[in-house]
Amino acid sequence: MTELVEEFYDEPTDYVEDEALGQIVDAMWASYFAHTEFLLPSFDQHDIEGDILAASVTISGARPGIVTVSVERALGLPLAAALLQDDGELTDEDVYDSLGEVANIVGGNIKALVPDAGPLGLPVVSTAKPLHGASDRLAARLDANWQGQWLTFEVWLAGGNGPENVGG
Repeated sequence: MTELVEEFYDEPTDYVEDEALGQIVDAMWASYFAHTEFLLPSFDQHDIEGDILAASVTISGARPGIVTVSVERALGLPLAAALLQDDGELTDEDVYDSLGEVANIVGGNIKALVPDAGPLGLPVVSTAKPLHGASDRLAARLDANWQGQWLTFEVWLAGGNGPENVGG
């Protein structure tokens, strides 16, 4: 049995690819943001420069990973207002909770694609680019524009260097 596990980790497999991530984000956007402008995916990567807000959720289990959503800080408030359908005074906590919820929604759907996935962690929101383990590999990425600003969705999965290195 140990040999099968080691063999499994010798051949890294991405259970999540750009197309699947794109479909998940499209479905999430249609469900929660249909009343707003369209989200415009890009074929090119657009690294967010300047002030950033990033939310991440972890996936535990046999093939752990992390799902992240990063936005230009200025996009946080309109995103929260759209998600909450509230044009009133929103707090920083509302903005952080909303971005965390977006990461949670996307992460929950990604988790469904990963065999033997364990629980989804609680969302963590920060003002820095999200970290991932040294042995993790970028499995999928989607850059999209909304209201003239960039959002980046990423899925990092544990690398294939053996179970002792899973999770970095």
